[in-house]
Amino acid sequence: MTAHLRHSPRKGRRDRVEEMEVPSSPGRKEKASPKLLPPLLVLCLCALVFFYNAILPIAHEYKNSGADVELNDMKPSSNINVSLAEKDDKASDTNPIYVEEPIIEKKKLLRTRNSKSEDREKTKSFQSANECQLGMEKYLYPKIYDWVIQKVPIAVNVKVVENQYHVIFNTGYIDPDTWYNAEYRCNGHNETAIVMSATKPGKGNVVVQCPIEIKYNETMLDTVSVVPKDGNVTIYEMQRFVECEKMDIQDYSPKNASIGLCTSIAGTGRIRDIAHEWAVYHRLLGVDHTWIYINSDWDDGKHPKKSYISWIPYNLNIKAYKFEKRPWTQRSEFFRVTSQVECVLRARRMGMDWIIFTDIDEYVQINNVENNTEGVPDLKYLLDTYYKNEKDDIGGLVMNSIPFGNNLIVEKDPKKELFIDHVYRHKKDPQDQTWTRWKQIVNPQNVHSYAIHWLGGGSNLKEVRLNPNNVRINHYKETNKGVGVFQAKNETELVLDSALAERFHDKLLAAIAEE
Repeated sequence: MTAHLRHSPRKGRRDRVEEMEVPSSPGRKEKASPKLLPPLLVLCLCALVFFYNAILPIAHEYKNSGADVELNDMKPSSNINVSLAEKDDKASDTNPIYVEEPIIEKKKLLRTRNSKSEDREKTKSFQSANECQLGMEKYLYPKIYDWVIQKVPIAVNVKVVENQYHVIFNTGYIDPDTWYNAEYRCNGHNETAIVMSATKPGKGNVVVQCPIEIKYNETMLDTVSVVPKDGNVTIYEMQRFVECEKMDIQDYSPKNASIGLCTSIAGTGRIRDIAHEWAVYHRLLGVDHTWIYINSDWDDGKHPKKSYISWIPYNLNIKAYKFEKRPWTQRSEFFRVTSQVECVLRARRMGMDWIIFTDIDEYVQINNVENNTEGVPDLKYLLDTYYKNEKDDIGGLVMNSIPFGNNLIVEKDPKKELFIDHVYRHKKDPQDQTWTRWKQIVNPQNVHSYAIHWLGGGSNLKEVRLNPNNVRINHYKETNKGVGVFQAKNETELVLDSALAERFHDKLLAAIAEE
């Protein structure tokens, strides 16, 4: 088919198309309206521009995206919410990524992965555990905020015990029962991970043990999927957590440590010197290694650097997040409990015999050690002499807290050189005092979690209460106000008890000076 354009030049006017003859059949001519041609040309031109600028780039992106969708015999829903993953193209490598998906059928998961996203999320190589933890602080802070808003578990850490991954989730700010009854899947594995039993108060932490087929020395833990009975699936990226656990094994896990000590602090300056004094004292008592979590600014690591102390960056200040129906006290203890769970699992991985949990104003006092004539530290002597053969049947040794402080009537200037120099307590026999604010010496081989005062799950949770006249906690809380703001009502109820100060004052000063 051909078309003939006939131009009729007319003086003083533009050339124009008068008519277009299109033979449709022999011997017949039809005339096409000249008004149709310009719109047709414009339409063709727009279609061509759209094709090259929109269709081809999308097709090219799809071809090269490497998208991999595992459907598990079900079709994807159009309501998939990738939330923060949608922001990934503009996000830095410190931004969180997790995916929420609707549950179509119970025990069937839909998971989408994009190779470009995976490349961006490759874990950095850190040179030390401190460096890794500082990076984790920046990584987790915005992520935790979104998890809190969306009321899903907070992924806090990964610990390796007996070559198996253990993932710690914090659920203290939401309904914990929902998440203890949820399913957890490691790397999308068909076998559901084991949800280990909770700590006693509020079930604030969930410890998930990945299937035995996913071994630490063979397989990277990439993701953990949390599948509640009613709600959305949440997929957590785990590579960064695993990297920090590798650094933990390298830097925070000394060999041949049998007795450990763990606590958390907040603040800079003087409080770190107080924590150091507390750690040195317990080293004299027989502690091999101490872990101190710092839930505040790292402050360039301005704290005494000792081989027997691991100062761990842990600036996850829960007060910054929006919680509902939770008192301030629970919020302030939020990550303290999680750090204690970490300490138990680390000690378990290291094969330690005991791990002690106290605050830095709480000192373990051991009396009646006259038979210890071999120069063995009191704590080692106590545990090896009386509890070595019973250890397999014990979850924890419970020590009651006895308030110590100043007698403001006798002491005009109550400032002391050391904490242990505060030598007044309630005159009531320690054995007769109310059991409150107790702390424990935990057997990590029988216990896998701990929460301030209470043992969590494990194979044997038997607790043994120690006689406070033999073993107790001396609690030097707010000594400037006197003694025992929780028990002693006035100074006339006080008695001088300087046994600990007399035994350790000079030794402790000398030990601090040597360093």
